Amino acid sequence: PHGASTFDKAARQAPEEYLKMYAGELRAQYKALVTQLDDAVGAILGELRQQGLEENTLVVFTSDNGGTGAANNGGLRGAKAQLFEGGVRAPMIARWPGKIPKGTVNSDPASTLELFPTFVGVAGARAPAGVKLDGFDLLPALEGRERRPRADMYWQRRGDKAARVGRWKWVESERGRGLFDLEADVGEQRDLSA
Repeated sequence: PHGASTFDKAARQAPEEYLKMYAGELRAQYKALVTQLDDAVGAILGELRQQGLEENTLVVFTSDNGGTGAANNGGLRGAKAQLFEGGVRAPMIARWPGKIPKGTVNSDPASTLELFPTFVGVAGARAPAGVKLDGFDLLPALEGRERRPRADMYWQRRGDKAARVGRWKWVESERGRGLFDLEADVGEQRDLSA
């Protein structure tokens, strides 16, 4: 759930029926938004099933960044707008019955740059001649046929910079700096740059 995206920052984002479910509770607005989102995803999946499209539809659910400072980023250092894992690592769920095996987990790095090339590939299309897509098709990795080809990632936000190559991540920012082994220290607590 995202904060108000309107000019009226005090505007309620969740409908009253959802707010009533959590009346008087701490973070009621957030809980109402999560429940509304869950219901909406369930409705979409139900409609795909009802229309007979479930077996022929790739569904992807993800976020564009880690949680805000008030969020629980599960032990990851940093938050939204920061280049530590708490700001750049976000879960992605992909579902395609018969194509993507149930319950599989893939921790290879990827980014939202991969979504468009994946959708192009799923549609059986190709990029126009001379057009180089920034990402790659995730489907072979999601199906478990091969690993994702992305071995490195680079970020810059204002004066902050970070790079990941394989298991290694370097961060230089106003919130801290260092070299981290993400396989041994996903929370980026032990700077190995020395």
